[in-house]
Order: sequence, then structure tokens, then C-alpha cells
Amino acid sequence: MFQDQSFSIPVDQIDCRLVGNFELLYRVEEVRKSTWASVCAKRPAAFDGSLLRMASYRVEGERLSISASRTCFSAYVATRHPAFASEHPQADRADPLGLTAIVLTADGKVIVTKRSLLSDQNPGGLYLIGGYAEPGESDGPVDLFNEIAREVEEEIGVGDVSRSEAVAIGLAYDPVFCHPELFLLMPSKSTATDILLGADAAPDRNEASELLIYSVDDILDNNGPHKNAALTWSFIKARKFLQLHSR
Repeated sequence: MFQDQSFSIPVDQIDCRLVGNFELLYRVEEVRKSTWASVCAKRPAAFDGSLLRMASYRVEGERLSISASRTCFSAYVATRHPAFASEHPQADRADPLGLTAIVLTADGKVIVTKRSLLSDQNPGGLYLIGGYAEPGESDGPVDLFNEIAREVEEEIGVGDVSRSEAVAIGLAYDPVFCHPELFLLMPSKSTATDILLGADAAPDRNEASELLIYSVDDILDNNGPHKNAALTWSFIKARKFLQLHSR
């Protein structure tokens, strides 16, 4: 775990390097096998996908450097509970890198999602758009803009986020689901109305039960229309980083 890092770094100044595979300690590997067997017994379609693990990071001026390795979803499931650190003090977590996109529309709105009640994490909570970065098959650079742009297109059908205007605004560690999260402001060329009209065709539209449109001022205001809603940790952190970025 680390302290929140607030910054304003253009996406082309993010250097993410993938090297090798992360291995769990033997006793934790045994926990992973049994935990994943239990998951598959309840959800036979569960997929143990490959994820990008953030091993370390460094911020120097307007540049963010991330060292990464490969891990998998089952390793994350086995190591993501808060008690893991006390149960296995000598072991490292899977720590997949989460990505949260604050999609800013051409008419100055923000796309907010309400998570499905069937979601594994934060069912029914207000969220934005995001997922976990995925590693390539070969070691080397990983383009995190492409990773988060893919999530945006899959979840709400928006394929026109602007690379030249996209900015990373913060990095934090989720203390509940135990992984690092990078937050990015992603301007789109589409209006809010255009996005709502086209979102139903998105491949992963069922990730959210509802799409909402908030003004930037609504997002920045702690007492805005979301005041009494169930807020995910990611939404709260995104709001905090956007507040700092907007000063």
C-alpha cells in the first residue's frame, strides 16, 4: 500500500514496462488453487485471465514510470482480501493495476455508471468506467492509454477519446479490494446525448445497470446529486483527484 499520488501527466509521458511473471509463494499458491476451485464451483464460466501487476512506480516531474509483470485473476482473488497481509506477512499480493476513466464529453459532461447488482465488486454503487490492465504476450512497453481506451469502448461504445488530451491525474491503492488504481481524464469528441444513444451497442454494456450524466461541477461538489448514493471507492478517489486537477 502507498499514499495517494496526485499529478497531471499526459498519457504519452507514462512509461509502463512489462518484465516476466509474478509468482506466489508456495503456500499462497496452494490457497490460490483452492480459492479458485471454489469460485469455479459457484461460477463455472469464471475466466482466469491474465492481468498486469504493478511491481513499482516512480513519478519524476511530468513523467510516470511503472515496472510491471504478469499475474492472473485467480492470484488476485486469493490475495485481495484486507487480512491477507497479516495472514501472509512474507508474501506479496497479486496487485493488478486497475484503470479508471473519467470520460469528459464534448459538451462538458461526465459519464457515470451505476454498477450492476450482479457485479463481483461494489454491486449497485456509482462508478465511472474502468477495468484492469492486461499484459502483452511479450515483455516490453505496455501502452496504458490503449488499455483504458479499450475499456471505454467496450463498456459504453465510445471509440473517440483523445489521446493528445488524455491525462493521468492520480494513483491510489484500494484498501478494500487491495490493488493499485490509476485514474485518467479522457476527453471524448462525442456529446453526452450521442454517447447515451450509442451505448446499448457496446460489447460490455451489461457491466453497468444504468448510465448517468453529471456536469463536472456535480462531480466536483461533495454535496452534489450523488450525495446520498452508494459511492464506490473508485468514484470517491476520482472525484478527489479531479478536484485537485481542476484547481
